[in-house]
Amino acid sequence: MAKWIEKSLLLGLGVLTLTRDRVVRFVDKLVEEGEVRPEEAPGVIDRLVARGEEEREELRKLVRQELDRVTPVSRQDIEELNRKIDELAARVEELAGRKGTKKQAE
Repeated sequence: MAKWIEKSLLLGLGVLTLTRDRVVRFVDKLVEEGEVRPEEAPGVIDRLVARGEEEREELRKLVRQELDRVTPVSRQDIEELNRKIDELAARVEELAGRKGTKKQAE
């Protein structure tokens, strides 16, 4: 029984990447090892595949939520930021020049 639980947990972690074919092969192996009765196999397969689909959908929702949170940046936004940076850099240079002039006068 502990072996079955361990395998179930490992399968649960990787169920997002498993195809139905892989689930069938995994459950068939469990049947061969006596961990699952043959009559239970179809139900186990269906539950695991359904769980994988649920988890995939949940992952899709999370990805959509994160993408919705991200504000798209346009080329115009980037150009505007670059313009502001250039203005600030020029202003810093101007102020630095004034400071250098004051030191020379002293």
